[in-house]
Amino acid sequence: MLQPDHIHSSISMQQSFLSVLLSASLLLYNTVSAETIAKINGNRFLSPYQNKDVSNVTGLITAKGPNGIWIRSTRPDSDSRTSESLYIYDNGTLSKNLSTGSIISLNGKISEYRSSSNYIYLTELTKPSDIKVLSTGNKVVPIVLGGQNTTSPPTEQYTSLDKGDVFGLPNNSSRITETNPVLEPTKYGLDFWQSLMGELVTVQKPVAVAKPNQYGDTWVVGGWKVTGRNSRGGLTITPGDGNPEAIIIGDPLDGTNNPKGTKLGDMLADITGVVTQAFGTYTILPLTKLSITSSQQPALPDPVSFKSDGTCKSLTIGDYNIENFSLNSTNLQGRAEHIVKYLASPDLLFLQEVQDNQISSSSFVTRSQTIMAQSLHQLCTIHEHPQATSNNRLQYPCIHVKDPRIIQYSILLQLQTATGSILWNGRGNQTSSKPTKS
Repeated sequence: MLQPDHIHSSISMQQSFLSVLLSASLLLYNTVSAETIAKINGNRFLSPYQNKDVSNVTGLITAKGPNGIWIRSTRPDSDSRTSESLYIYDNGTLSKNLSTGSIISLNGKISEYRSSSNYIYLTELTKPSDIKVLSTGNKVVPIVLGGQNTTSPPTEQYTSLDKGDVFGLPNNSSRITETNPVLEPTKYGLDFWQSLMGELVTVQKPVAVAKPNQYGDTWVVGGWKVTGRNSRGGLTITPGDGNPEAIIIGDPLDGTNNPKGTKLGDMLADITGVVTQAFGTYTILPLTKLSITSSQQPALPDPVSFKSDGTCKSLTIGDYNIENFSLNSTNLQGRAEHIVKYLASPDLLFLQEVQDNQISSSSFVTRSQTIMAQSLHQLCTIHEHPQATSNNRLQYPCIHVKDPRIIQYSILLQLQTATGSILWNGRGNQTSSKPTKS
């Protein structure tokens, strides 16, 4: 029988043992050993291992970027919903010291990254440690998209949460990252691209379906089935069909720059790159810059064949995005030529991207009388409208809209010409900054 002091000592020893056991249990709970990349990604938008430490993650390096590398599992599963690749984020050390084609194992922490609450998360492994190179010189084979008997994206719906139409109302009633639905990549576009997150893919027979932005980022479709293709090679969005089969091509991983002169309908060389999530959009980061192989001919579509007869029996309506039109615009000549030659001076013309009088103003009330009086008056008189030079023929009653959530305005311009009246409608733009993290 133990004495009281022995009993006290025994209890202390038991408490110490339980404390160590509990600490070990917590450590094991937060650290998962030797899980596959497919299990880390899971079959939903968010990883089931979020904020957990993982060890002995093994994969083949398929691509390298300025801030990390992408690895593909050496033990793939048969579930099409789970991506077999993972982004390893660090300060660029891995890219400098490791080679594509190497198989490595490493430890790290699984994180979900996004730079805005409006974006979908990107699953990544952070704080990589205990990195071991298991072999080098292995062949890297991308997943082919758009070829015969290869993977192709859905063509109409973005997500099951849209309930049939991405443009339906009420909008934004349920967010993907809050609901975190099980992926259905054969039905929904977002699910499809999410199931390929981090994968090295090749887009065969790509076609540009929009002009590039100021950074050279270009929307394309591959040689897969598409809906709504128009005569210029673009995609026409219609109710119930949001065209999720299009994907944007972002910054090349080798530091080159995509061409900024790509035109709608341009055919491109096959694109090989990594699928990722960048600033709210699924993106392919190509290994090198885009290459144009051929363009639509003629460079511009034929002018419209219908013309107004000057009466209500034959009213023509046009729409034109004149791209940040302001007092400083230098393209008045070209804009006027397009309106007169290609749109045949429509009776009603809706304009987009007409800027505010004070571009630097932070006011939410946009006003455009100065632009109407100086720029648009000049625009309408450059080609074939000498009768419009008289000031009494130009009127532009403006409707100012104040909305703290979005800067926009509607401008009504009535120009008395031989062809009738022109209605101008403009909407202001918000500026955006170039992403820094890839």
